[in-house]
Amino acid sequence: MDGQAVEMKLTFEKGTPRYLQVARHLQKLIDDNTYGVGTLLPPEAELAEILGVSRHTVRQAIAQLRERGMLSARKGVGTRVEAVEDDWRSRFTADSRGGLFDFARATEWHFKTRKMVEVRGQTATEMGVRPGRKFFYLSGPRYYAGEDNPFCVNEVYLDPRLKSVVSDIDVLRVALFSLVEEKSGERVKEIHQDVRAIHLPEEIAHDLGRKPGDLGLTMTRRYMGSGARLLEYAVQYYRGDNFTYHTTLSST
Repeated sequence: MDGQAVEMKLTFEKGTPRYLQVARHLQKLIDDNTYGVGTLLPPEAELAEILGVSRHTVRQAIAQLRERGMLSARKGVGTRVEAVEDDWRSRFTADSRGGLFDFARATEWHFKTRKMVEVRGQTATEMGVRPGRKFFYLSGPRYYAGEDNPFCVNEVYLDPRLKSVVSDIDVLRVALFSLVEEKSGERVKEIHQDVRAIHLPEEIAHDLGRKPGDLGLTMTRRYMGSGARLLEYAVQYYRGDNFTYHTTLSST
């Protein structure tokens, strides 16, 4: 069998799907050359037994790494390592609500700022609300679980009626809009998303380990309820040198 013995059973974190944790574990083994490019992973059943998970969980984890180009699978051959770390932590590939849930569960958002604000000027225009409207504002860095350096900084403007959703939370490990839905009883009908290039503001640049004015990217999302009512407005700031937006277009 190609490769060395995989590490022993994992200790799983609460709140993060097991298949994502297994995918991260396998990725680390590939990164440190335990399973080098061109070698084969152990069979699914063997991985499942060693890691203490189901074969279905292993299959889901392998599928994640296949989508990122790190693994390939051929019937009768096995699962082959094709590439090392593809910087998937800097990718955003969600094209559905489910993708956003997975993204949130694999990360931790640490709140640094919480306050009531009145939105005006460009912010009000981008949000599509009247100037002077009040929102509950949250901001702070977002980390991949277990990592020391943030990969982005988040800002969120919440309908003030929903501020109690996060009043007792310092670190968020779930999708905020799911808590908004639970609290309000209203389902998010649409999520409007935009990506644009920016020069990083001073505080954001500091959190991301960059200089003020360095190139970066923002991803903004407007979470709309019934009647096109804005429930949440979110902004994510990324370093310009480690962000890739990936989407797949299918013919009809």
